[in-house]
Amino acid sequence: MLQTLIKPKLEAEVEGLGSVYLTKASFDQSLESLRSIDIENPISARDLAYARIKKPKSSLRYGNYTREGFLGLKNEPYLLALNSPLLDLELARKAVEANRQGNYFVTNDSEIYDKYREQAEQDKNKEPEERNVLILPEREIFDVSRNKYWGVLQGLLKDQTEEYFDLNKRTNNYDFIRCYLINKDFIDNRKGSVLTQLRFHGLDDRSDLNGDDRGFDYSDGVRGVSEKTGEASRAQETKHKQKIELPYTSKQLNKIHNIISGVREGRLPASKLEKVAEFLEKLKQ
Repeated sequence: MLQTLIKPKLEAEVEGLGSVYLTKASFDQSLESLRSIDIENPISARDLAYARIKKPKSSLRYGNYTREGFLGLKNEPYLLALNSPLLDLELARKAVEANRQGNYFVTNDSEIYDKYREQAEQDKNKEPEERNVLILPEREIFDVSRNKYWGVLQGLLKDQTEEYFDLNKRTNNYDFIRCYLINKDFIDNRKGSVLTQLRFHGLDDRSDLNGDDRGFDYSDGVRGVSEKTGEASRAQETKHKQKIELPYTSKQLNKIHNIISGVREGRLPASKLEKVAEFLEKLKQ
């Protein structure tokens, strides 16, 4: 229970998403605060990207922790889980205490990492947008761009990837988003699972993805979306779309768009346009 209930404040109403609330407390208290108004978890990176696209000049442009989390283990690749293990309140409290001491949160064994790695292995042959746990391509700080590691951003931001990346580029004049990770030497000198939460930096700060953050004990801000408004709004939108039967899916359109963009930018050979031609022929039938 909260010693003093910290009531979340309504920050913005976002069309197509719902009511975005902001609470400023340590991470564990922020979780309890959001759950006191029936918001189970922090906002996802995808939903925050959507909200920033809709309201780029609002306070939503500032950074905060999101639903996702990073996992590290000795001599193993980093994982990015769309539902962080630190959403568990008991683990969140332990992470807050570790951060208060200036430390990263490390469990006693590899059990948590192993569980998420198993899910990552099941997901790795799926499209990035359909994965629940991503295996990151580097164990060092790396940059995501259209030319490199694009799937990481697709797995995180899903249907908002292209539009948000363009917004970020217009805002910062950078053609990449940086992903910060805990130094691998630290990871490789520990036996347990090293857990951090994703901090999605502000739109004015290049929208970097921070997995090297020890600020859980700070009142830095955690956002959540009211499920009563956000989910209902999305459900209504989906229902409306289902009334119109189209001979293609949004996923197919995204693939075609990515092929055309890739050929235009020189990332893909012109031969890939054969798939575009096949798609257009099917539409004629």
